[in-house]
Amino acid sequence: MTRKLIIIIPLFFCLNNFIYSQERRDLGIQTGGTYYMGDYNIETPLYQPSPGIGIIYRYNLNKYYALRMSAYYGGLKGNYSSTGFYLPGVTGAFSKRLIEANGLCEINFLSFNARHLRKDNFSPYVILGLGIAYIGGDIIPNLPFGIGVKYCPVSRITIGCEWKLSKTMFDGIDNYQNIYDNSKATLHNNDWFSFIGIFVTFRLYNYNNTCPVYQ
Repeated sequence: MTRKLIIIIPLFFCLNNFIYSQERRDLGIQTGGTYYMGDYNIETPLYQPSPGIGIIYRYNLNKYYALRMSAYYGGLKGNYSSTGFYLPGVTGAFSKRLIEANGLCEINFLSFNARHLRKDNFSPYVILGLGIAYIGGDIIPNLPFGIGVKYCPVSRITIGCEWKLSKTMFDGIDNYQNIYDNSKATLHNNDWFSFIGIFVTFRLYNYNNTCPVYQ
């Protein structure tokens, strides 16, 4: 048992030092607009947008994959217009506060590293994950996904733009109930919300020795 501990303990400290010697963590802010899609807005992007602001934390697994957590605050609003299409029953305007937090996987199309200036400094990417939102008093799970592009103009600084759509498991953001539809809501008629905007992140320093491979 003692011999096993003599082997395991040094290995643990070596692994711990390896993990924390990498500069892989990004922290930043995002700002843009939030909008709703549902019974009142079937397909129009940037429908009655509200200002939104949030934070981003990213852990870069390597130059192609990252895990990300983000949270933002915005608003959702809309109203029914009979000039576009007909909705039976009571319709009206709505305006609600939106707070969302999510965990995402970020996948780069090109090799990317926020420490490099002449190479690996630009990439389009996609995101996919799970989220939870507070909308007008309701707690609503959602499936966020989207696309973006990012660029590193200065070492450690990444700027970019992103469009994220969130498919909810809820059909009441707009408070509309179809009087001819008494069936249980299905996946295709649940509401959506979206965030589109820009962000800037900073590669956090690690004061331990940094692995040269990931510099």
